[in-house]
Amino acid sequence: MISSIRLAIRLLGFLTLVHLSAVAQSNNDAASYPGADTSQKINACIAAVISSGGGVCDARKLGGVQKMSEEIRLGSNETIKSRIGITLLLPDTGVWKWQLTNGASCGIRQFSSTSIIGTQPGGGGNRMVLTVEPGSKMDSIYCTDASPIGANYVRAEGFSVWNNQAGSTFQNGVIHIRDAVDQSSFARIFGENYYGDVWHIESACCGVRFDNIHATSNGSIVKNGSKGGIPLTIGPGHVRAISFYDSSVNQPGSGSPDILIRGGGVLAINFFDLYMEGNGAIDDKTSMVVIGPDVGPIHFFGGFGNTEQGQLKSTKTVFENHGLALEVSGFETANTTLGINDVTSGVKVESHAFKGNLGSILSYRTGRTEPTR
Repeated sequence: MISSIRLAIRLLGFLTLVHLSAVAQSNNDAASYPGADTSQKINACIAAVISSGGGVCDARKLGGVQKMSEEIRLGSNETIKSRIGITLLLPDTGVWKWQLTNGASCGIRQFSSTSIIGTQPGGGGNRMVLTVEPGSKMDSIYCTDASPIGANYVRAEGFSVWNNQAGSTFQNGVIHIRDAVDQSSFARIFGENYYGDVWHIESACCGVRFDNIHATSNGSIVKNGSKGGIPLTIGPGHVRAISFYDSSVNQPGSGSPDILIRGGGVLAINFFDLYMEGNGAIDDKTSMVVIGPDVGPIHFFGGFGNTEQGQLKSTKTVFENHGLALEVSGFETANTTLGINDVTSGVKVESHAFKGNLGSILSYRTGRTEPTR
């Protein structure tokens, strides 16, 4: 009898602990918090989540067009030290607009041990938009923080980041990734900037994944004075062993590549089934992918690149390599006869035409012996 009573007491204590833990880390409705605008409400919600020891800030009721006066800070260096996890839930339909001018802020700054979760699809069908008003001067619109320990464990997915109006400047594109490590992941994020660079992946390492991301500068569309920029820049920080899956990189500005990979600390970058559209209508010389000195190896497995020149030419190549090693396997092309210009080895590789303006690059790897690391 006594044993049964003791067991019942223990069970009651366990269930009470589970209940209190669930209450402490329950969902917090951001719309219910005080604030002059949505950014202030969300920051108040995040502060409440932190004070309860972690949990969810649910901003799904804050859809529609919203003006934002503050940087949303998803976490802090203190939450990292205290091992607090935070999730921010995004609306399905919304346009969040910032106009910050200090040159260092982001619209959303994400710290380690946090997730930003939207449920929108990738590409141009994404209706959860982070953007700015003209006159903004910011680091970027979405960024991960520069971690004091050099490591951010983050998850971000299901939203888009735009700048399609003149008059704003960004120090590091509209999406700035720093210190993402291990199994951090970025999925179904649409990035667009008519007036400059889109993605800057400054530092990332050790298994970080980019799934179904999109980067476009609309360089060939040129309207309202837009000039585009570089859709995807990797480096010059410590970038090693990261992978891109089923991603699209399109329409750089005149004189810019679709992808620029640079910096001596960049190697083991893998692209799987990459899709690219060039800017051949306005620039028939700049290569689509430019790999800088001391970079690599860089690997491309499958994919398609259209230079957009409108006809077969040999003036614009898909891959231009100045780095240690480039590997390309099973990559199809359109509107170019020159697939690879490997400056490192002094080799040019043609794209073999198989139907009209379509061609294929046979498997290739830089023949030079790589130095011991």
